[in-house]
Amino acid sequence: QARKSSLGMQAASEFGNLDKKSQKEVQTFIEQQQQMQQVQAIVGKITELCWDKCVSKPGKDLSDTEKMCLANCSERFLDTSMFVVNRIQSKKK
Repeated sequence: QARKSSLGMQAASEFGNLDKKSQKEVQTFIEQQQQMQQVQAIVGKITELCWDKCVSKPGKDLSDTEKMCLANCSERFLDTSMFVVNRIQSKKK
């Protein structure tokens, strides 16, 4: 734990030594990586929820009913997620 903390302090110190343009580039990179992690988490959650809901016993292929259920489930999940995000953003204004 102490090693991790000292590495974090070293990184912060080195970040402070960068010029403003480089700091902005690093910050943008970090934000993009965080967004990618969020997208991956959402995809994982959709997969887990919809798979459990729609696929009763996995086989070699998905049935047409299972495919339709997975498509509808993931679409509803994304619609709901976008609604919540938009609602939160509108409350911030």
